[in-house]
Amino acid sequence: MASLLVLAPSSTAAADPGAAAGPAFTAAYGELRNNTRWTMEYASFSGSDRVHRCDVWNNSLTARQDSWKNLSCKQVALKAGGKAGGPGNDVDGFTFEDRAYDLYMQFGSGKNKEMRYMGGFKKGVWTKITDIDDARCEPLGSVARCYVTFP
Repeated sequence: MASLLVLAPSSTAAADPGAAAGPAFTAAYGELRNNTRWTMEYASFSGSDRVHRCDVWNNSLTARQDSWKNLSCKQVALKAGGKAGGPGNDVDGFTFEDRAYDLYMQFGSGKNKEMRYMGGFKKGVWTKITDIDDARCEPLGSVARCYVTFP
């Protein structure tokens, strides 16, 4: 009997022995963890309830290059210690409204994975994440340090 590999949102793979032949993938969702002491904001850049504006520095397909755009968005507060993302809770970007943050992003895969410092961003500047990205922010003194990674 043939097995089909199904990619789950948690970035784990599971064999589905009862599946029909051919690839089938479940949707992926970006996730955000706020491990800081401060409230941050996350946003969705799609959907009909976009009533805010987000000044995004990296609005590119991979979200890894400078491409400024002011997007219509829906902003949601994420309290300290909170998590957002997953099915039914789309996270497309994040920022801090009251403080600057340092940003590191993963590039490459496998043995070629590396974290690059992307810069310090002013409060209110949004960082886009893709559906396969996971982002987490941690405190470093009075500064938030954020990391964007993927499986």
